Amino acid sequence: MDPKKILESYLNQMQAVHKEFSGAKNSLLQIMLVPFESLFAKDKQGNYVASNLSKKDKQEVIKSFNEDLLPTFEENKYKEGIEQINEWKKLLGED
Repeated sequence: MDPKKILESYLNQMQAVHKEFSGAKNSLLQIMLVPFESLFAKDKQGNYVASNLSKKDKQEVIKSFNEDLLPTFEENKYKEGIEQINEWKKLLGED
């Protein structure tokens, strides 16, 4: 068998595996946002649930974003997660 064809076949298989792995990685990163989503749901008056948090609680959420989620998202180049966190931080009153 032609070595070039063997290598091309192997490369194609590895690219498919990489694509599947990347999709799984992004799904796992997205799951990290789930616990915070309810804070940014709107109530019947159209206000975010997080608007009812105390200043101290808002600071704790922002601290979690800055120390836990953002470093992980930045390390993995998860742009969607970074953008979501930055949007939520603005809603919590941090510029």
